[in-house]
Amino acid sequence: MPELPEVESFRRYLDKTSLNKTIQKVDVKNPEILQNVDKRVLKDKLEKHKIQCTKRHGKYLFAHLDSNYWLILHFGMTGKLVYFKNNDETPYYYRILITFNDESNLAFDDPRKFGKISLTAEMDDFIEEKKLGPDVYDIDFKTFKNILTSRRGAVKILLMNQHILAGIGNIYSDEILYQACIHPKTPVNTIDHQKIKEMYKIMKNVLQTVLNRQINHRKLPESFLIPHRIKNGRCPRSDTRLKTIKISGRTAYYCPLCQKSKFQ
Repeated sequence: MPELPEVESFRRYLDKTSLNKTIQKVDVKNPEILQNVDKRVLKDKLEKHKIQCTKRHGKYLFAHLDSNYWLILHFGMTGKLVYFKNNDETPYYYRILITFNDESNLAFDDPRKFGKISLTAEMDDFIEEKKLGPDVYDIDFKTFKNILTSRRGAVKILLMNQHILAGIGNIYSDEILYQACIHPKTPVNTIDHQKIKEMYKIMKNVLQTVLNRQINHRKLPESFLIPHRIKNGRCPRSDTRLKTIKISGRTAYYCPLCQKSKFQ
């Protein structure tokens, strides 16, 4: 599932390809992915208008239109943006297709149709309505620390809870906890100040490193867990075979040697 780095990459991609172009036509192939807006309204608010700028909060991408509405994109498990000029490059699994007046196109491509598209007049109202926590890319240490020290439960689940911290999912929570040598089931209220500070720095570094490597996990440093996060994968530090554990229905990868805990 696309997490913060992937969605930030989509935002930059949209900026690079699609800003300030008049939208000539909107083809809604699968109206079922629309959320709280119907096909007619979406077309009305987009056609003959331009995307002026973009923002991101957590896993949501917001595109501001000169109609004073925000187009909201959530990518689900398999969603992505595809910009193209030749019609023979149209993605097979496109769900919505935006055609600009220069005949270039932007497709919302989503094989599994778990993504969602909606509109809002106010981005902040949408964030409040969804009860999203602060964006982890922008969060300061004081806020991060206050959130962690005021909560209970397994640290991995807290990191992935979008109502508490917006942007991190299963993959990057595993990476952060691996680099911090914290077992994913560790109760968050047992983590001391120094470890929280270390987690914060690691979180920022992980997100920035992934962005710097163009979201290509094969280009990540060998010391990262992600390239080894596979069946029979081994810890890049100790060469110990990685283990998996289910926490609230989510599968966590961890190293039993580097991430020891009495809470296993």
